[in-house]
Amino acid sequence: MSISKSSRLVVFVVLFVVGYVAGLDEEEEKTHFIVFLENKPILNEVDAVETHLNVLMSVKESHAEARESMVYSYTKSFNAFAAKLTEEEAKQLSTREDVHHVIPNKYRKLQTTRSWDFIGLSSNARRNTKQESDIIVGLFDTGITPTADSFKDDGFGPPPKKWKGTCHHFANFTGCNK
Repeated sequence: MSISKSSRLVVFVVLFVVGYVAGLDEEEEKTHFIVFLENKPILNEVDAVETHLNVLMSVKESHAEARESMVYSYTKSFNAFAAKLTEEEAKQLSTREDVHHVIPNKYRKLQTTRSWDFIGLSSNARRNTKQESDIIVGLFDTGITPTADSFKDDGFGPPPKKWKGTCHHFANFTGCNK
């Protein structure tokens, strides 16, 4: 008994699809994590990156796979790295003695550049300095975006005559506002 070409093709396609779907189940979803290492002096950037890769290799199969999963090495202010990991890999790393903690990286969208307006306060709002002394304000320097609302000059008149500033044109700025 022989199997026709079309039957063989159908069997091949079915086996391929089953194998592909099974492979998807085996491949855990990877997300970005930040791995903070114990505070030890960072000698130089190259040594820090190598240290980070060596830590990653404890949960990866090769140096190449560790390098591929590495997203960023923090080498200036603290000893940490960002990497694309599975939940299981993150758990394994968190058990290492040289790892302080592992946290998932969360992306946040900036909500405002005009805080007073955002929280509903006018510029002449009554203040309570005693209550305000327990407030911590976080500032994220995200750089300058010429199209941001902060740079709109709608409703402003010309600069005062006594203003002695100048307007320079740079690559990412096309002109000056008022």
